[in-house]
Amino acid sequence: KLVDCTSNTIQNTELFIVEGDSAGGSAKQARFRSTQAILPLKGKILNVYSVSLSKIADNNEIQNLVHSLGCGLGKNFQLSKLRYEKIILMTDADVDGSHIATLLITFFYKYMRKIIEEGKLYLAMPPLYKISYNQENFFAYNETDKDKILKVNKGSPQVTRFKGLGEMPANQLKETTMDQTKRNLISINTELAKKDLKTTEKLFETLMGKQAELRFKF
Repeated sequence: KLVDCTSNTIQNTELFIVEGDSAGGSAKQARFRSTQAILPLKGKILNVYSVSLSKIADNNEIQNLVHSLGCGLGKNFQLSKLRYEKIILMTDADVDGSHIATLLITFFYKYMRKIIEEGKLYLAMPPLYKISYNQENFFAYNETDKDKILKVNKGSPQVTRFKGLGEMPANQLKETTMDQTKRNLISINTELAKKDLKTTEKLFETLMGKQAELRFKF
C-alpha cells in the first residue's frame, strides 16, 4: 500500500499516514513525489495499549505501518533505521479522524517512543472550511478562523465544510495541508511527559486502557 518517495536520502523526507483509500488517492496526487510518501490505512487500527506483541504481529494494518517505517518495534526498535525524517498523521478533521490519530499516537508511544522523543511525529492540520468570495478562496482551520474570515470580507460567501480529506481536491490538499511552505503541523512530543511520566501513563491508562469506567469518569 505504501507509495514511496523517490529521494535517495532521508533528509527532508516525510511519511504521511492517511485514513482510507480515498484520502490516500487525494494525497498521492497532492504530494511532492521526491520527498513525500503516502501510506493509507484501512479503518481504525488496533488499540495496542493493552495488547500483546503476538496479537500486534497478526494485525495487517500495523504490519504495513511497521514495514513502511523500517525501524522495527519494541525491543528491536532502532531509530537509525527509520526511513523518513518526519512521520505525519493526516486524518480527517472529525471525531473519527481524531480517534484514529489517538490510536496511532498510542502505538508510537508504546512501541516506538523514541520517534516521539526525538520530535519526529507530527499531526497535519487540514482546514475545516473553504470560504469562497467570487474567485477567491480562504481556508479556515477552526471556528475562530471562520468567524474572522467572514468578518473581514464583504459580500456573500459560499462556505463549504470539508467532510474528509478524500473530498478535498488534490490542489487544495496540497496548498493547505501538505506544502511545507504553507501548512501548519502540530508537533507530538514528550517535553511535558518527561517531567511527569506518572501522569502521562495514567492518562494513557484512562483513555486507552481496558477499564471503560475510567473513561466515563474522565
